[in-house]
Amino acid sequence: MIALLLSALGLAGTLQVDVLDVGQGDAILIRTPADRNILIDGGTGGVELEPLLRGLGVSSLAMIIATHPHADHIGGLDEIITSMPPKVFVDNGQTHSTATYRTLMEAVESQDVQYATATNGWSKELDDGIVIEFLGPPSPNITGSRSDLNSNSVIARLTHGDQCFLFTGDAEEPTESILRQRGIEPCNVLKVAHHGSAHSTTREWLRAVQPEIALISCGASNRYGHPAEETLDRLASSGALTYRTDLHGTIHLESDGSSVTVTTETNATVEAPRTILSDAVVPRHYDPSPAPDPSGLINLNKASESELDTLPGIGPSKASAIIEYRMKYGAFTDIEQLDNVPGIGPATMSKVRPLVTI
Repeated sequence: MIALLLSALGLAGTLQVDVLDVGQGDAILIRTPADRNILIDGGTGGVELEPLLRGLGVSSLAMIIATHPHADHIGGLDEIITSMPPKVFVDNGQTHSTATYRTLMEAVESQDVQYATATNGWSKELDDGIVIEFLGPPSPNITGSRSDLNSNSVIARLTHGDQCFLFTGDAEEPTESILRQRGIEPCNVLKVAHHGSAHSTTREWLRAVQPEIALISCGASNRYGHPAEETLDRLASSGALTYRTDLHGTIHLESDGSSVTVTTETNATVEAPRTILSDAVVPRHYDPSPAPDPSGLINLNKASESELDTLPGIGPSKASAIIEYRMKYGAFTDIEQLDNVPGIGPATMSKVRPLVTI
């Protein structure tokens, strides 16, 4: 077993969050001290949820949240709604043409379960000191994105005293951008969106959320290649400790309102941050930015994206391309290698060359 303790202040009662190992899909169980149980998503149905829930002592559900109507998130929910009807069923309000979605909604109707659509700002106190708040889907809904169903996922923020859990469904970059523009607050535990896909979890998002713990739900050797290497690199660079169901099995978290303890089903190695020492305690507001180069020049091998952005002719897109190049090919050994970065040509090189070092 692996355990991690994050220190803070104190609050009575234990909140439990389990990222269930359901293969390539999402299923997350929240259990409050007063035995109010919430299930977020239900996997594909390939792994039966009821035995997992009953094995954890769950016999009733206060709420089921379906983040969006893709089969890997709702496939197992119809059976749970039939065997363990929740008091309320919440989704993002978007329909889908699949038989999986129709079967789910038929189960909601047949069990006479209260239905609600998640809206930004809706919040509910579950127990004293435990609040769930919905931050998305965005209103108006995102349209014309790579996947509108993903981008309009239900986003839920769970707070317990000084601890925070952010659940993101399969939200992608457009959703993250909207939430950042609204002023998303830091949250120390992040359920990584879309199984660690490269289309989510941007550097800008991680700088805004500042997660200490990152949780990825994905299946072993899945055909999508989740989690993407670039996403793992971004998480590691952000300072987050990353746990994955494909490696660690079910991931169990406990919060007493002042600290979060993480235990895992297996003792697989945790993806450690690259920007901090192997300390068990991660500072809440750790700043991974490197110290400035004493020469006053910007070091191509150490500079953050925001620092590179300040160079003439670079801007956000080229700064990101420099970081991507550095992560793919390793440290620059010559300033002239900068010319190999997509989007950077002789004119930009002439402006940047006197201002950088390696």
